[in-house]
Amino acid sequence: MKKSIWLAAGVAGMLLGNVTTDADAAVRRYIHTREGQSFVIESRPNFIMLPELGFSVAVGSPYDIVFYENRYFINRNGTWYRAKNYRGPWEFIRQNDLPSRIKKHPVEDIRRFRDDEYSRHDRGTRLEQRRSDENNKRELDQKRSDENNKRELDQKRSDENNKRELDQKRSDENNKRELDQKRSDENDKRALDQKRSDDNRR
Repeated sequence: MKKSIWLAAGVAGMLLGNVTTDADAAVRRYIHTREGQSFVIESRPNFIMLPELGFSVAVGSPYDIVFYENRYFINRNGTWYRAKNYRGPWEFIRQNDLPSRIKKHPVEDIRRFRDDEYSRHDRGTRLEQRRSDENNKRELDQKRSDENNKRELDQKRSDENNKRELDQKRSDENNKRELDQKRSDENDKRALDQKRSDDNRR
């Protein structure tokens, strides 16, 4: 008898822990309740806090999942279930046994608050992204401006160096011409002095 119970428990564990893979290879966890309801939760839902209600609600999930006081509450066709983990196991909970923060709000109101808060959050995210993009653009423009200024400064320095080299070259050429002229004048003077000396000997 005990062996049969353990065998049945093992088979049930295998069935409850079974996973399937869809075309996108996303792992889906099939969670069964004792009432025969089954939920498919592919991964931990993303939650958004609803300040007006005082609890968080899943976004982007096919189920209405509330996270409150470290417990998950899921509404399926008007029936509530709760669990300590989003994978389950889920247990049925009567409407009256729900935490007061949850039960005083119809599911439709919870959805509306969720959508409004998500819309505000999404607008805020877009605004932050826009500001970030603008800051990045300003930084990129500043970087380009700095690079252009550096290139212009480098070009200016290069032009100044070229001008100094050209001026030096011209100065050297002038000095060489003056030296050549001086030597030529000295040669002419020596030649003239030699001629006068020769004339005096005659």
